[in-house]
Amino acid sequence: MTRRRLVPWALSLVLCGLSSSACLVSTFHPLYDDASLVFDDSLIGTWENRESQVTVVVARSEWRSYKIDYTERTTTTHFTGFLTDLNRARFITLRPEDGLERPAYLVATHGPLQLMSGRNELRVRELDYDEVQARLRAGTLRIAAATDLRQNIVITADTPALRRWMGAALADAALWGEWKTLTRR
Repeated sequence: MTRRRLVPWALSLVLCGLSSSACLVSTFHPLYDDASLVFDDSLIGTWENRESQVTVVVARSEWRSYKIDYTERTTTTHFTGFLTDLNRARFITLRPEDGLERPAYLVATHGPLQLMSGRNELRVRELDYDEVQARLRAGTLRIAAATDLRQNIVITADTPALRRWMGAALADAALWGEWKTLTRR
């Protein structure tokens, strides 16, 4: 069955801008901690993927965070992003925009994306849903996780365990989706 990412959980779509036949992999806890949180001014600006008709505007926000406005065709969604370094790789963790009151029982999760940036190019990739799901079902994922009724996967481990697991996952190409590219406008 084909599934599309849903907007409060469409964190990976913010930068990738491409729909997928898979559900989402997110985390309860952030990938960053106070010691690893960084801010990179070079990310600020407008990025686009013309083929997908996606525009991403990245601006400075409070406490070393980014305000991210994601527009797909005519619909804009707002997110908060935090940048972290891990094992010589850079990740941005995205979640629904800070400062908004959420309805009862709605839990805002974090969407970790590996990020590589150049002067005029931004590349991102996310965990591969199908591979993570297969390992979760087989009991070989090696980190605490659960699925919801829509089959989204939420990694439930705390930040230190998540950072250890994600650092090791960098060496496992099967755990990662394809790189998506956006260019500076």
